[in-house]
Amino acid sequence: MYIGELSKRSGASRKAIYLYEQMGLIQKPMRKGNYRIYSNVAVHQIQTIRCAQTLGFKLKELTKALASNNSGHGSSVTLMLKQIEFKRLTIQSQIDTAKAQLQLLNQFEDELRHSPELMNCELPVDSSPKGKL
Repeated sequence: MYIGELSKRSGASRKAIYLYEQMGLIQKPMRKGNYRIYSNVAVHQIQTIRCAQTLGFKLKELTKALASNNSGHGSSVTLMLKQIEFKRLTIQSQIDTAKAQLQLLNQFEDELRHSPELMNCELPVDSSPKGKL
């Protein structure tokens, strides 16, 4: 299929398809004269890329796993599973940080509700961090 058909089937723009090809994320298409001829595999590869992007993966993160699949070297599934685990740990860390911030906000709110005079406190002039004001 030509790039226009691939674009329709995959939902990716022509520009995105060229980028994926350049980055090695999809298989190099066969050529017929000046035209690129893509296989149905490219549709599935692009759908995988777009799905991963909705899950927060950057194209650069996908390059190692998907490029190895296209070159026939290494196990792309194993590499992708490692990427997923790393992404999961990163997100869990962000959740933990957000929960800790939320707890501190709740404590601060409680303190202000019970001691509104805290809002009237004035810091000494020299207590501000140097160069910050």
